Amino acid sequence: MSPTNISFQRSVPVVIILALASLSTNGFAQQIGNSVVEKERSVISADLQMIYGKTESAATVADYSAIVNFCRNIVGDSTRVKEDRLYAQTLMSWAANRRGEARSDLAGKLVREKQFGQAAELDAMAYKDFEYSIQLDPTRWRAHHNIAVVRAIQGNNTAALESFDTAIRLNPDFSDAYFNRGEIYFRSSQFELAIADQNKAIQLKPGDSAAFSARAHSLYAIGKNEESLADYAKAMDLSPDSAESATEYADTCQAVGKWKLAATAYQRAMQLDSKNARTFQNAAWMMATCPDEFYRNGESALETAQKAVELAAAPTSVHVLDVLAAAQAASGDFVSAEKTIGLALRSTTDTSLRSELQMRGRQYQRKRPYVQPSPVSKK
Repeated sequence: MSPTNISFQRSVPVVIILALASLSTNGFAQQIGNSVVEKERSVISADLQMIYGKTESAATVADYSAIVNFCRNIVGDSTRVKEDRLYAQTLMSWAANRRGEARSDLAGKLVREKQFGQAAELDAMAYKDFEYSIQLDPTRWRAHHNIAVVRAIQGNNTAALESFDTAIRLNPDFSDAYFNRGEIYFRSSQFELAIADQNKAIQLKPGDSAAFSARAHSLYAIGKNEESLADYAKAMDLSPDSAESATEYADTCQAVGKWKLAATAYQRAMQLDSKNARTFQNAAWMMATCPDEFYRNGESALETAQKAVELAAAPTSVHVLDVLAAAQAASGDFVSAEKTIGLALRSTTDTSLRSELQMRGRQYQRKRPYVQPSPVSKK
């Protein structure tokens, strides 16, 4: 089991997960710059002063919609002074982008509740909000970043890269834009470009464990195993309560044959999260198939694999079935191993994967457990 490619990061979990511009900065002034806002406020009317005050507490779709609607009336009112109309347009752009972020956040919650239709509708509305925000203010870098996220999720990498480029040009200090653009490059196997962006993301936000994990994936992809492991270890140190970070480190240790480190990290990950199916699946694989007999334990492998099956989403994936079969064989139950590998074969049409499963199935027929080959050392 090789390390799982990192997914995009954002506040809203979807099939591919990216990081929208952080929702933590609510205030209009905080995004525009307090000194600029105070200077502009000195020449605007009292009603705009009032609506500006509401930006500090706005948090819901309804809150942002109220600001958008109020400002739209001012922008369209030819009797208002120029300063009011320009200020209202800037404020409306901010509120439209924030409303899109709020809608995306709600869509993510619906995805977790498996209400995919409603989530898709909200995501479409969010996309329109980001477009509207940019239309009102082409310099709104957060909206450019957010629309890039949506385009990447839709699989439109070319358009996503263009939008990330724009966001970075407008705000070269925004680490999330480099992180997410790096993920686009990683997904398209442009690993050197990915690493360059991940380096910049780490420079701007040195405490971000996700950025170290992302760079670790890229380094592993080009065969720089030791550097990759160092980044995974750093990510684990930065997020000591994360089972995901510990599992990523363990997976890579297993892939390069550092069995003791892998075993320790898997144990840590299982203690941190007893419901992480991936951790139990990959730990069971090592227990069942490790080339080093010291770390091979059929009984423990079977118990851990059965836990992975319990935690896995239904229907059980071909990979979980493969691990269960290997654990059954490692524990000496070759009859069950043959049946389970048969189920795995019926669960996939992937030619390469079927070939591997058939090879293991033949070994189980001959009453032989499967042992993974020792990894080829890479620098």
